[in-house]
Amino acid sequence: MNRVNKEDEMMTNRLASFLSEEGMIKLHHLERMQNHVFYVRTADRKEFALKRHTSEKRVLQQWNFLEKSSSTVAVPFERFPNQKLYLYADGHYWTLSPYITGRKLNYKYHIDRKVALNTLQLFHNETKGIQIHQGIVAETLFSRWHRRLQKFEQTESLFTKYGYGALFKTMMQTATNNLHQLSLFSVWRHLHWTAKQSGQWVHGDVASHNFIQHSDRTYMIDFDLLACAPHLYDYIQLGQRFLPYLEWNLSRLISFNMVKEEHVKPWLCAISVPSDAMREWLHYLSGRSRKTIPDFLATMDKEWEKRQTFLKNAQRMIRL
Repeated sequence: MNRVNKEDEMMTNRLASFLSEEGMIKLHHLERMQNHVFYVRTADRKEFALKRHTSEKRVLQQWNFLEKSSSTVAVPFERFPNQKLYLYADGHYWTLSPYITGRKLNYKYHIDRKVALNTLQLFHNETKGIQIHQGIVAETLFSRWHRRLQKFEQTESLFTKYGYGALFKTMMQTATNNLHQLSLFSVWRHLHWTAKQSGQWVHGDVASHNFIQHSDRTYMIDFDLLACAPHLYDYIQLGQRFLPYLEWNLSRLISFNMVKEEHVKPWLCAISVPSDAMREWLHYLSGRSRKTIPDFLATMDKEWEKRQTFLKNAQRMIRL
């Protein structure tokens, strides 16, 4: 057994003991699925997903939301056998959810893109009106993206070092120009006010792996970024995630009819902010990918070229 596997086994054994002592779980099997997610099968053959969190406030907001929700697509939390909402140890909060077997959606396929959109729309409709006292104040899209842009700007030296200084400059210019243009749309203040008053909730991370297809139903998991915010936020991110599989074709994206006609222009302007590319780059730098920086930048450069036609066509439509 190599050192990594041995350390993983030791950690799993400690976790099993912790779950037994603090949560009164009678374990039959415990297995790591991701760095912060474990598969749990109890002695009575019940299956759960055990997840580690870093924010108690976010865990409590999810609990409050999911208890008030009657959504047929949102996978809820479950109490531990001793009725605790979550377990705490060493700065981490542990929650239980039913383990959903099934297939993760893949945006490569048209049918999966349609299913994801329909499921997200159902989630929005079913959860509208939920009010949570003293919930987390949602960060605006502008604030989050400006912070991301600042972090991205600090990595300029890496682009220059590996010969991609021009890519960095055009990405910065595109992000800055579109963020400014986005702030000029007067609709945002109304959208934020309406979301708060009417209780609109967004999932916050509409990546394909957060949609699990089981039999004839599709579920949504991982509500860490849950927020009371305009539904448009989710559709902006969904549009960004669809586009690489649509060959960055504006007409194909529009054909999904994600947003109301009066919101198409601010939606397209937001999608034009390369927040997705910046997110992936910053995530790569913070992780342990085997891909070298030159290889990652070469791929980013090719992908950036592919989106240029979309950016030009989106600007034409915005200016009409």
